[in-house]
Order: sequence, then structure tokens, then C-alpha cells
Amino acid sequence: MHWKTTFQVAATYVGAVMGAGFASGQEIQQFFVRFGRWGLVGIVISAILFSLLGWGMLDLQKRWKITSYPEFFDRLLGRKWGRWADGLVSVLLFVGMIAMISGSGALFYEYFGFSKWLGIFLTGSIITLALWFRGEGVLWINSVLIPLKFIICLGIATAATLLATSHEVMGSGVIQNPIVKNWVFSAILYVSFNLTLAMVVFASLGRDVQRAGARLGAVFGGLALGVFAFVIGAALLEFPDSLGLEIPMVAVAGKLGDWPAFFYVIVLWLAMITAAIGNGFSIVCRVVDTGMLTYRNATLVLLLLILPLAGVKFSKIVQLVYPLFGYLGLVFLPTILYFWRRSESRK
Repeated sequence: MHWKTTFQVAATYVGAVMGAGFASGQEIQQFFVRFGRWGLVGIVISAILFSLLGWGMLDLQKRWKITSYPEFFDRLLGRKWGRWADGLVSVLLFVGMIAMISGSGALFYEYFGFSKWLGIFLTGSIITLALWFRGEGVLWINSVLIPLKFIICLGIATAATLLATSHEVMGSGVIQNPIVKNWVFSAILYVSFNLTLAMVVFASLGRDVQRAGARLGAVFGGLALGVFAFVIGAALLEFPDSLGLEIPMVAVAGKLGDWPAFFYVIVLWLAMITAAIGNGFSIVCRVVDTGMLTYRNATLVLLLLILPLAGVKFSKIVQLVYPLFGYLGLVFLPTILYFWRRSESRK
């Protein structure tokens, strides 16, 4: 059994999806918790879809010998629409990377009391180190950071649910979404919202995720995302007074004391790092495919372009990027299922 590859792919899948919105609890409360206990059932549905689609994505990429996301888009959507998707996703990846580095600067300023530029520089350094060693570096850094996030996140959420009381933090209630009123559709929309980035990261890793054991890693990654989301969702349901806050899980962790809250902020920072690494690697590989720059020169140029822009307000960037990824995912989700089932039927 190729457990190393399985573990690396699972960790990379979690790293691509579990950004700051996920770890903070903001995404979980908007897509699931506002439906009450049915929201937890929705999380189970989303975990199944993440696993199924993860297997399908890697299976198609292996069959088609995909080495870049533009190539994958062409196969899924045709050359004309594939080029449009390529251009839009490239812009979204760039802006999304700025969002994660900007958010890390905000964390350092708001929660640690340091200059936001210290956070931006430190985060940029870690991202550069991971990208410098190409696909292996991306897989390795996710293999180290994701288990750390998993342990801290699950430990704090579980402890808060079992040990703390729910009368310390006042939220304003979850804002209702007039567009999505059904918990089943909300679960599907959540998967589509995150699917594009995961697909792009997997396609950019090319042969690194086409080895034996990779597809099983996607299944485990999808299930791990379900466990993450379920524990966070259960904790938020246990503490309805934290709903409506900007970072509800830090409020939940704070019920255990200052140190648990501090460590949960660390989880948020790690989530931003892993998401930014996935974005950055995909962008660099895209630039290299054009033949304009070598891999390492493209890495340096990318960081030099992004770091000065990282002072832009985090929340404003997220408002732009997240919905667009969601709309793209609604196109890719059924397309991947269609081609995968068609290829399976021809076996």
C-alpha cells in the first residue's frame, strides 16, 4: 500500500479547502449551522461529495495524463470555454493568495499585537520555502501543517463542547441567506464553492498525484474535511451565542480560556498558509507552462508582486473571490461527474 502518497494527497486536499473561512467557523455557520441539526446531516452529504469528486478528479487526471489546470479545463469544457475558465481562475487564484496573506497580517495585528507586515513577511517566507521545492514541497508542507491543524482544531472544539458553558459571548445571530433556503442545496453549493480550488491544485501537481494510492488519499481527504466541519458545526450549535461573530470558533475556544483562543488563532494562520501555498503553486505552474519564466523565477516574481498588495483589507477581498469560485464550481461539479461516469462505463 502506498500510504505516503495517500497521506500526502489527503493532507493536500484538506489544505486546499480548509482556508481561513473554514477554520474560523464562518463558512460552516453560513452553509450548515443556520439549518440547525439538519445542517450536520448536510455536512455528512458534503463529505461524501468531497470524497466522490476527489476520486473522480484524480481518476480523470490520471486517465487524461493531466499536468496543468488549463489542460484539465480544455478537456472538461472544450478549448473555447476552457480558455475563459483558465483566465478567470488564474485571476481568482492570484487575488485569493493576496487574501490569505493579507488575512495573516490582520491576525498578527489584531490577535498578537504585532505589525501586520511582520505577519505578511513571515507568511510569505513560509510560502516561498514550500514553493521552492515544487510539488514535493507543497505535499510535504501540507503533510506537516494539516495534522497540526487537525489536532488543535478537533481538540479545542471537542473540549469546548464538553467542558464549557455557553453564556459568555454574545453574537448577533447568523445572517439568513435569501438565495439558499434548503439545507441539501446548501451542502451541494458548499462543495461546488470549494471544488474549483481543489481541482486546480490537484491538476497543477500533475504526476505527483497520479501515483498509486492518490485516489484513496482524495477519499480520506474528503472524509477528513467532513470530520473537521462536523466537529466545528457541533461546537457552534452548542454555543448559539457565538453565531454571527466574524470568527465564531475563536469565541468558542475563548470559553476555555485565553490560551485555547490563542492556539485557535494559530490554526487560522496555518489555514491561511496552506490555502495560499495551493494557490501560489497553481499560479507558478501556469506561468511556467507559458514558457515566460523558469519555475523559481516565477516563484520570486509572484511573491514580489503579491507582498506589496497584501495590505489590502482581507474581508473586502473575500467578498469578491469566494462567490466567483462558487459559481465556477457549479459548472465543474456536474461536468466532472459526467466525464468520470462515462469513462467508468467504457471500462
